[in-house]
Amino acid sequence: MKEMNLEKLDLRSHLIRMGMPTLEEIIGKDELEAISLIANRSPNESMIADLLIDSTGNEIFSDNLLRGYVIHFLSENYKSYLEFDNPDEKLSEKQKKQLINRAWNRNFHSYQRLINIFGLSSDYLPEEAVQEKNYEILEANKNYKDKNFFLLILEKVIKFIKSFFINEKKENFGLEEFQIRIKDQLIKQITNNKLKALIHMPTGSGKTRTVLTSLIEYNLKTKFFHNNFLIWIAHSDELCDQAKDAFTELWNSYGTTDIPLIRLKNQNLEQIKSHGKGVIITTYAKLHKMRVSPEGSRILEHFRTKSKFIVSDEAHMVPAETFRDSVEFITKIDFTMLIGLSATPGGYYIDQTEVLANYFLKNKISVTDENNKNLEGDKPIKYLQKIEVLAKIKVRQIATNFQFEFTQEEQDNILNTFEDLNSELIRQMGKDTERNICIFGELQSLYEKGYSTIVFACSLRHAKLLHRICTLSKMKVAKMVDTTRYQQRKKIVRDFRNGDIKIIFNYGVLSTGFDAPGTDAILIARPTTSPVLYSQMLGRGLRGPKFKGKEECLLIDIKDNLRGLPDEKLCFTLFNKYYN
Repeated sequence: MKEMNLEKLDLRSHLIRMGMPTLEEIIGKDELEAISLIANRSPNESMIADLLIDSTGNEIFSDNLLRGYVIHFLSENYKSYLEFDNPDEKLSEKQKKQLINRAWNRNFHSYQRLINIFGLSSDYLPEEAVQEKNYEILEANKNYKDKNFFLLILEKVIKFIKSFFINEKKENFGLEEFQIRIKDQLIKQITNNKLKALIHMPTGSGKTRTVLTSLIEYNLKTKFFHNNFLIWIAHSDELCDQAKDAFTELWNSYGTTDIPLIRLKNQNLEQIKSHGKGVIITTYAKLHKMRVSPEGSRILEHFRTKSKFIVSDEAHMVPAETFRDSVEFITKIDFTMLIGLSATPGGYYIDQTEVLANYFLKNKISVTDENNKNLEGDKPIKYLQKIEVLAKIKVRQIATNFQFEFTQEEQDNILNTFEDLNSELIRQMGKDTERNICIFGELQSLYEKGYSTIVFACSLRHAKLLHRICTLSKMKVAKMVDTTRYQQRKKIVRDFRNGDIKIIFNYGVLSTGFDAPGTDAILIARPTTSPVLYSQMLGRGLRGPKFKGKEECLLIDIKDNLRGLPDEKLCFTLFNKYYN
């Protein structure tokens, strides 16, 4: 790009010049009024300009309305520069409209010139498409790699002689004792040719690593990975990444052969057919999309021929028809074992919970004590807290004046069906000013104490509102919603772990697949009567000292949120009656 022969502009000054009516339209008049009341600040052009810049950072131009107005209020020679790289060339009204309405794309020269006008870096352009590493060969560990016949015989002789003099310590793969007991139960069921099992462990207690270690140990005995596939299915990219990282770490230490690890994305059949073994990691959505397409279904048929194990993370989703059909499509009859993982082995309704229990043949492996005795009631949580695997939950209730009363029929419906609250009611709660003043006051207190806090908001609008209010108060905060780009999500999570961000406002993203052991507090501003969703949200702060977490996690309970709900301990065992 050639040098601009125009004076560079200051973005803040330009936003201020756009005037109050325009800035009000960008923020939203109702939201601006709420921000003013809650933060106790009188809105003016300077305040709104600062708020827009501080709350959006380098994503400020991704807002179509804001970007359009920023361009609209440029003088004619700047607009001509944007379009033609020549400030003297005349721009027609039609071309102006096209310029304002153009899609946000980092490769468009007009947008490269836009950030140049304001002296901003290329970080303010949309993210470059990052090529994810969707295929790699995991090498065997030299200590476990196949050796020739004579070396194997020699090692066995040496091991036999050593057994007379040394009590060889059994490999624990870095697992805690309660995880080892679950691993041993699972391997026993695999050995006995069981075809389905549901692993029930609280969030934060290491479900992924426990199951992967079970399969690694089974492979050390049988070498099943040398000629078969493990297919791992999760509902989000974050959960897929967790599984990928955990397996890679374990295979580096205990791998017996070189195998491919494949994240299913856009591979074609020829790329896949060259592999007759390995680890396949994918989302439920991708699996469904492939099943209903000719090319994708042929790839899945190839996997099915050797799909020794299918692991279904967040397994309470599986009985839903779309997911179930996809899982069964890659299941080889009388050969494939389906292993479900869940902290909440029930659906949102009783009939879903029964269906799930029946689908896994009422075969559930859960937490046991040192005597291998199954723990019922609230004992699994208490036991894991006692051995410092899980953090202790300290509850602080924040009373609000939001008035809502369930009828007796609604209360019975909640307790008997786990049906969630009406979404419109939840949105109304998110708009309630007095309620939000209570939430903001609590967040100020947590921030001053240096707590790392995750906030579950009522809605997308609610997450944005709370984020803007805290940004106005100069807090180090971020928001993460379903439209937040994947690479940006990863950066937010990384900054939160490092302490560069102290509060994450979340809507619809962080109930699963988010691992931040340093979380000090969970604020559930989003009311729910679903024990499944509630326990998933609470689980973001459950990691204890043994898993690099905290001894105690503070649960900020908005009082109108939990009426009629079981407590955080009972959520875990609420579904036990459906299993043998």
